[in-house]
Amino acid sequence: MDVTSAPTWEIPTTVHFDEFDVNGHLHNARFALHVERATTALFARSGFDTTATHDRDDDLRYAVAAFTIEFAAPVSRPGPLLVELTLRRLGRTSAEWAFACRTEPGAAPSATGTRTIVKIDQAGRPTPWTPRMRDLAPLEAP
Repeated sequence: MDVTSAPTWEIPTTVHFDEFDVNGHLHNARFALHVERATTALFARSGFDTTATHDRDDDLRYAVAAFTIEFAAPVSRPGPLLVELTLRRLGRTSAEWAFACRTEPGAAPSATGTRTIVKIDQAGRPTPWTPRMRDLAPLEAP
């Protein structure tokens, strides 16, 4: 299902000094971590238990199938990083999220991209999303 009126959730994360490269910029690999943290925070905000690591909710058992990112401007200071998440597509077993990372609301994005996940069962095989995950798609952004 394509999510035509997909909401965008704004999730704050925090950039720390030890995430910077020798040039004084947020290291490129750290953007993926902030997107992951924002996604986890969104799931927690939506009522999923994100504290369990082994006996987790079925919809939180997934593998990242693709991650694309384009960098537009460096992040050059520790502090807040706003990650905007949009659920662009929810398939039978996969979901594609678009993201934008900004240093403040309304600022031009420092990075944009997509993150595609595939829900898997305990044996690692693709399995359909539950109705609970499908309910997330039309959920109004806070």
